[in-house]
Amino acid sequence: MTKRLCLAVAVALVLVPPVSMAQEAMTLAKACGHDIDRLCAGVPPGEGRIKACIKAHITELSAPCFDALLGAVAGEP
Repeated sequence: MTKRLCLAVAVALVLVPPVSMAQEAMTLAKACGHDIDRLCAGVPPGEGRIKACIKAHITELSAPCFDALLGAVAGEP
C-alpha cells in the first residue's frame, strides 16, 4: 500500500497540468512547508531531492500535507 501511495504522489507531482502547476505548488508549499522543514531540514533543494525526501517520509507527514498530496493525485483544487 505504501509503495502505491508513493507512486501516486510521484505521478501527481510529475503530471500536474502546467496551467495549475503554480497554484498546486503554492498549495503544497503551504500544506507541506512545516513537514519539509521538519523531515528534510538538511536536504538542499533541486534535482528532485526534496520530493525524494518527502517520499521517503510519506508515513510521517502531517495530515494537512498528506491531504494536499492526495488532492494533487486526485486532481482536486
